[in-house]
Amino acid sequence: MKHEIAVSVIIPIYNAEKTIKPLLKDILIEDRISIEVIIVNDGSTDDTSAIINTIRDDRIQVIEQRNEGVYAARNNGLSNHRGRWVMFLDADDDVSEGFIYNRYIQASNHGVDVLISNAWKLWHESDNKKPIHTNQPYDEILSGNAWVSHAVKVREWPHYLWLQLVRSDYITNNNLSFHDGRSHKDILWTMELALANGRFYISKDMDYTYKYNNESITNRGDYFDVRAECYIDVISKTINHAKSIKKADFSISLFRHALYEARHFLGLYRKKVRDKERIRRLFVSKIAYRDLVKGVYSLSDIFFLLKVFVKTQKFTGASPHLKWVIILLLA
Repeated sequence: MKHEIAVSVIIPIYNAEKTIKPLLKDILIEDRISIEVIIVNDGSTDDTSAIINTIRDDRIQVIEQRNEGVYAARNNGLSNHRGRWVMFLDADDDVSEGFIYNRYIQASNHGVDVLISNAWKLWHESDNKKPIHTNQPYDEILSGNAWVSHAVKVREWPHYLWLQLVRSDYITNNNLSFHDGRSHKDILWTMELALANGRFYISKDMDYTYKYNNESITNRGDYFDVRAECYIDVISKTINHAKSIKKADFSISLFRHALYEARHFLGLYRKKVRDKERIRRLFVSKIAYRDLVKGVYSLSDIFFLLKVFVKTQKFTGASPHLKWVIILLLA
């Protein structure tokens, strides 16, 4: 019966033969609450399937799909889950012992819709671990809208899915799912969790270690254009959300965040995008500068917006000196 399971753990995987078995071993130790582990194999071409099939545990459900991307895989997992709570993990990171139980107890005891934990990030094995976030309203219960406003104010929006434990009914009642796309749609998922304005609790617990993977598809040279396209979509949809909100100060928070995400876009566009002209045209067709202006909060934002303007406009029909004037202002 639905909801007899406490937590559904959804793990999308693609060519995870090196990491999936140790992760599953750490997860399946949990025996204090009922869990299910939904593995969505997104068209792996290595030995991932064979490795999964060697693990005998009734709590594991394997879903095979053609390669459609991580967000389609997560939606597939959501469609098949049965737990009262949901969490999403990556196949190549490390988890702390008892982390599922501890998150479940905290979320249940505080009566919240969304729990956001903390985690370590590790860029290289020889580096020291650093916390994912340090400026959150810890050990407080607050509305999703209030959390977004705080996160934007401190410029620290921890949108990473593996930090979250989300109540299933909250997802269903608000018709939440992942947007189509290959990258960065966790930003929109987390935004829409918060826009539904449920009860959020931010935990200090460091129960997960995110490992930078330079072999990840995200870091492949042929994937940077895809990432840039996805950032454009994230910025556009964030602006649309901002326009739909009647409360002025909250609307401005989202406009500010759209401008913040534009910084990530510009970094990719300037240094890594291959087909700059196609991406430039896409940007100017989807995003109006007058909307980005609404997110300006500081002098730094003004100069950044001018930089975006210079990099994405061709100045057709404009004064031949205009571009150079702006460049000198930015120098």
